[in-house]
Amino acid sequence: MKKTVFIAALAIAALASCSKQVFNEGVQSEVVFQFARYKGVTKAITPPSDTTDYKENYKNVPFGVYAWFKGETPGDDTDFMVNQKVSYTGDSDNRWAPEGTTYYWPKSGSIDFIGYSPYATAGSTDAPFPTITDTTIAYPAWNVADHQDVDIMYADKVTGLKNNTNAYYYNGVPMLFHHALAKVNFQIKAAYTEVTDTVTGTKTKWDIQVESIKVNNLLSSGSFTLNLNGSSWEQPADANGNKVWTADGTTKDYELDLTNLENPIQKDTTYNLDSDVFVMPQSLVGGNQEVVIKVTITTYRDVNDGNGYQQVLQENGVEIQGNLSAGSMDAWEMNQNVTYSFNFAPSLGTTTTEDTDGDGIPDVVPTIVYFDPAVDEWENITVSAGINL
Repeated sequence: MKKTVFIAALAIAALASCSKQVFNEGVQSEVVFQFARYKGVTKAITPPSDTTDYKENYKNVPFGVYAWFKGETPGDDTDFMVNQKVSYTGDSDNRWAPEGTTYYWPKSGSIDFIGYSPYATAGSTDAPFPTITDTTIAYPAWNVADHQDVDIMYADKVTGLKNNTNAYYYNGVPMLFHHALAKVNFQIKAAYTEVTDTVTGTKTKWDIQVESIKVNNLLSSGSFTLNLNGSSWEQPADANGNKVWTADGTTKDYELDLTNLENPIQKDTTYNLDSDVFVMPQSLVGGNQEVVIKVTITTYRDVNDGNGYQQVLQENGVEIQGNLSAGSMDAWEMNQNVTYSFNFAPSLGTTTTEDTDGDGIPDVVPTIVYFDPAVDEWENITVSAGINL
């Protein structure tokens, strides 16, 4: 899904998931896990074609599991795992298993499972510790900006399982993880750096020196709760239905890394700035989240007099501001990966309906200086005077 506006354009959302469950009768065996990280954009595709092996990006990231035994009678029901740490056992075994304790499948009844990632304990400062029941996952206040390397995830609840099964990449309890955070990426390009007027033949070019790009007033801290609705988790939502956390008002300003930027920036080049920045899911409508780009613009003109380009203007420290809710992007939602492309016009620009370079962003052309002449009416003054001759 693309959303294109003059300053901010393009959001890709990973939406709902589906999972396959196989319930097997069999002899007692060790309880192990299989994991997938959801990356699909449609519910019509069945895993694993729209999932990623958890090991690809999280090989060294243990996760926590809660499990409940459901017996033949309600009186037999009991806790089976309570915040059990599960880790990858190594390439030789190639499986995910509980640390420190071996669990075996019971002969009767079944087991329900809920997983979360990364693993944490009460009082942890390097990862948030959720409160989990068989119907809720509640995360306490967490400052995302202070923990940029922590990818918070939760798994679909698995119910009625009686043995290990093959659903994704391993033989074990199927765990399909979803991202609880949002990610943002930033790019910049020049809408144009040189134009030739077809009437006068005048050529104009601009050098655009980007001094800084700041993203200000991002909500950075909050909490959220998931409630089980049938077989799926009901995500928190704001008044507009956007899947966002409950913010506590803490904000953070970011200054983007310009290491990959040429100065002056060149036409037909898209420069990738910060990528895969974890942010708290948040509403943008009515908020103060904004981008501020500071540039120096030098203008040159060639009027075909044989002297070539001559500098005619230099604008120093020009600041351009844009609200991040521009267009139809009204929120950063859970599990969304959003890319902003700043399409910079070095003079007053006019957005067209064309997309000549096929990048999904409408062309922007400079606005020519014209004149609007008018002549004020004469002010008629009548004077009555006596003149003696």
